[in-house]
Amino acid sequence: MSHPASMQPRVFRSGPFAGVSVDDAFARAAMSESPVVVKLPPVVWPQNLAPVAQAFGGYPAGTPITGPADVAADVLIILYTEYEISAFLEVFTGDSSWTPARQKTWCPYAHNFAKFKGSIQGIDDNDALKSGYFGYLSLMTIGGTNVVLYKTELHPKANGPDLPFIPVIAQLIGELGPKLVISTGTAGGIGSVVNCGDVVITDAARLHVKMNYPSFPQINTLSNAHTQLASAANISDTYVQYATANFTKTSLPGLVQCYQKIGNRSGYSFLRENTAAPTIYLKGANSVPGPEPMDVVTADYLTVDDNNDSEGLQALGIMNETDDAFAFYAIGTLPTAQQPQWVSIRNASEPQVVVPAFPAGTSPTAIIDKLKGVAGAIYGVYQYCTTLNSALACWAVVAGM
Repeated sequence: MSHPASMQPRVFRSGPFAGVSVDDAFARAAMSESPVVVKLPPVVWPQNLAPVAQAFGGYPAGTPITGPADVAADVLIILYTEYEISAFLEVFTGDSSWTPARQKTWCPYAHNFAKFKGSIQGIDDNDALKSGYFGYLSLMTIGGTNVVLYKTELHPKANGPDLPFIPVIAQLIGELGPKLVISTGTAGGIGSVVNCGDVVITDAARLHVKMNYPSFPQINTLSNAHTQLASAANISDTYVQYATANFTKTSLPGLVQCYQKIGNRSGYSFLRENTAAPTIYLKGANSVPGPEPMDVVTADYLTVDDNNDSEGLQALGIMNETDDAFAFYAIGTLPTAQQPQWVSIRNASEPQVVVPAFPAGTSPTAIIDKLKGVAGAIYGVYQYCTTLNSALACWAVVAGM
């Protein structure tokens, strides 16, 4: 049954919160802030392990890829928001710009766009989708490893319940044939240990959804049962340790600016100023201490952990975000022989929120909105500077292969 237009939920049609209610307290708070953006000093990479840009196979720069992507990849890194890719590019290239001119040096990915177009909501609100592109592809090498970067313009929470993100990711992986897929970007910390700028690398994920997905009913089954998705990825900690010892400290000037911008506001006394290099936690080698499992929790809405565990996230994982488990589910739809290992690499753009006990009788909605408003403002300020460390962790994982 269709509903009158006046009854349809009003959502952001574009930007990082596309698909999210315009009344969402997290999104509104985040959009009222401006991120701190800093220039890093040049990274002194270990010998022969600097990221080096390469031509994307035989495709001239900017050429739309309308057939199967004919490039051999060892690693595929999936990137999401504009500030996340900007921070990633700052680390990997020393140039953070993600301008239309920069995008034209990447190859738009358009294979089978007509096939999937009917399942995509919000095409007219995204310039890339309007042009018939799912996202943008580029290639780098780290040592002898081919690393394909993919800036997706499809997102699980933004393009409708048919989840076109899933078959497109599966298609791209099937074409590139990577040994490892990395899904990376910002997240919220779960539990009291993870601080802004810290990074978690994990090969375990859980779906945590509210919507119903008729095209992929198993998603609702997995979410309702809190089933863990697992990859058993073989990740060396050699360069993870190296990056923690030598590189994450370069994010400190930016993180200090973030704290100075928001840390002294009323209600933010729990926010911890970064005085030491942020930590990169690797599941199985350097797990986050505490009771929370080393899983990434992927919701189809914006979630927040707090000291009262108001949303029940602490039994599910250590980081919460909105993409990774959908990407990993997509991998599971491929034939077994084509399924690569995968890891989530997520930086805490906001920590666990600490608030006084709410008065008796406060509605759950009022509690969650209060938490979201606090966390969203932190995210709005910290999103770029914290993502610098996720990018460094991506390098560390690839360098250790």
